[in-house]
Amino acid sequence: MTIHVESRDERSRLLTWALYLSVASVCAGALVGSFSVTVGVAEHTVAVLGSGLAMLADLAGSLVLVWRFRAERTHPVNSTHAERRAALVIVVALALVSIAVGAEAIKALAQHEHPDSSALSLAAAGIAVVVLSPLALGKRRIASGLGSHALRGDSSMTAIGAGTALLALVGLALFHAFGWWWADPAAALVIAGVAASETYAVHREARSATVS
Repeated sequence: MTIHVESRDERSRLLTWALYLSVASVCAGALVGSFSVTVGVAEHTVAVLGSGLAMLADLAGSLVLVWRFRAERTHPVNSTHAERRAALVIVVALALVSIAVGAEAIKALAQHEHPDSSALSLAAAGIAVVVLSPLALGKRRIASGLGSHALRGDSSMTAIGAGTALLALVGLALFHAFGWWWADPAAALVIAGVAASETYAVHREARSATVS
């Protein structure tokens, strides 16, 4: 359930937190996301790659959200227009993550690609889980207070990055323990499906808000 904040002072406080979280996501995407993508490509670890792609997409979405929340603080009357544009960018980013991760996972399954996992893969996934999990929870909570579909979608993208990283850890553990090479791309397929579902959900909610 979306909770809209009536107090102007309270909304101003939430806008400040939304800005902080968006800036933190930009930094996390630039550092951890780039590292995860590099490790995922180098070691053919699709789930780690998917986590990195989600973080880079989150970076793009968070940059737009920084503009969106600053726009509301400067011109509150235009906040609805800024929200719609930000939500559109988030929807496109979520869709691209779903397509890219899904395609890589299907390719890995079709070609029986085994992850060349090392300590770097485990480190990339572990760092992503630790960094992204609190960010996702914080964004979802602030999004409820502000009634922001764009921030809600961005929190989903952050959660997808954290979930992909967690599944990557599980998939790599299963590969090392039982030789289940398919666990890594299978985990990535699950995340691609979640990203597709969130794309539809955020798009539908944003359209409903526009109509109302």
